[in-house]
Amino acid sequence: MGTQFTIDVKQRLVLSTFFGESTEEEIIDMASRIHSHPDFDPSFSEIVDCSAASGAGISTAAIERISRRKNIFDRTSLHVIVAPKDHVFGLVRMAQTMAEQMVPNVAVVRTMEEARKIIAAAKSGTK
Repeated sequence: MGTQFTIDVKQRLVLSTFFGESTEEEIIDMASRIHSHPDFDPSFSEIVDCSAASGAGISTAAIERISRRKNIFDRTSLHVIVAPKDHVFGLVRMAQTMAEQMVPNVAVVRTMEEARKIIAAAKSGTK
């Protein structure tokens, strides 16, 4: 279980990483830590790396509660979630569907390379 994040001001990007089993409380706490960080700007984009996340230990009810929380990012911010494991990918897609009204700009991909391409394309104005 674990979470960490880095904020790259130059790239206008937050990179959030989840390891092992993350609880609902850890996910909410990480959002609070990002929001209170002095370098955070709500207009930044975000990559969420779930490559090392197990997906076990988080219920669909918890996913629904987290998905309904107020987003710390602007509605126009881009969020790319990296989920290479099938079961984690499924959980993330479920969260994406539940949160689409509050967090409309979400892409779920399998690799960090895909995530970086999406972020770069958005910055350059291409798809």
